[in-house]
Amino acid sequence: MPVRYVEDGKATTIVNASETLKGTKTMLEKILAGKKVLYIAPAGTDVVDVFTMPDNRMMCPHFDRLKLASNGCFYQCDWCYLKLTYRAAFPFITIKAEYDKIKDRLAKRIKEAGSPVIFNSGEMADSLALEHLTRAGREFIPWFGRIENGYLFMLTKSDNVDDILDLSHNGHTIVAWSMNNAAVSRKYEIGAPAFARRLTAARKVQVAGYPLRIRLDPIVPFNGWKEAYADTINEIFSEVSPERVTLGTLRFEKGFYNMRHSIFTSGPDLPILMEDMEPMFSPKVFPGNKHPKAGKYSFNEEKRSEIFRFALNEIRKYSDCRVALCKESANVWEDVGLDLFRCSCVCQLDYAEMSLN
Repeated sequence: MPVRYVEDGKATTIVNASETLKGTKTMLEKILAGKKVLYIAPAGTDVVDVFTMPDNRMMCPHFDRLKLASNGCFYQCDWCYLKLTYRAAFPFITIKAEYDKIKDRLAKRIKEAGSPVIFNSGEMADSLALEHLTRAGREFIPWFGRIENGYLFMLTKSDNVDDILDLSHNGHTIVAWSMNNAAVSRKYEIGAPAFARRLTAARKVQVAGYPLRIRLDPIVPFNGWKEAYADTINEIFSEVSPERVTLGTLRFEKGFYNMRHSIFTSGPDLPILMEDMEPMFSPKVFPGNKHPKAGKYSFNEEKRSEIFRFALNEIRKYSDCRVALCKESANVWEDVGLDLFRCSCVCQLDYAEMSLN
């Protein structure tokens, strides 16, 4: 594997220095080629920050992020929002070094908060896919296990778990799996471990004493989806006992929606499904933004509510675990019968209170 030193750390310099990225023309070509390029970067000033949803009509409580990697995943899931986050300008995988500096910033944030804080390491990366290279889990899981008010949240599709099973986590690392129906995963979550492998990994982690959560997202309403997802939910609860589940369905930023005929590799099925999508909200200008926002593109509220009610009813056949919706409208929360004001998303430490203001 060729290794090069890039002194200035600029994206254009990295792209130009990469043999893998040379000759790529379209955005999709650059995105796919960039999955084979690994850039090791300094910790930077934003490795620890707080995410707040720009459109407060989309119910999502703010959360602390730990960005140990950016675009940090080599899987090629068709619907991944990181495609448009990094685009052709930053298509490569970036992992952060200087773990001691990162720990200092985490400790500072925990001290400032004065109460328990959970740090989401799975917002800009798959938290475990690169563990064999970064050893981040082995470095940070025991560290959080020793910190009274510090908690780590890991979100993954990986089965790369063997190196974290023996760690002293002290219940301060929560691991969540992004799951999907096996057939959906095979077709659209390209390169990611199969559903059965993820489920086996989740069981290993739960046996090792980690708090376990599940994210069933996106639920894709293809022909026969109800029977398929009923089987998926049955398989999940037959193997593991998640303390929480978060549900979601297909949703795309406007730019992603507009590129639907050129951004996917799995064929025409997703663009066809997307023809029925619409903006989740009416256009509105928010403070600090020049242009109005209308939320992501998704199915209408009636369809989304149907999807979530069905999934919730199936879950309730097996468990009374907490269930939440990912980045959804208040109307849908109410239609499904979930308590919006006591959000228990998998990425939250406890209930998160949300406001409609």
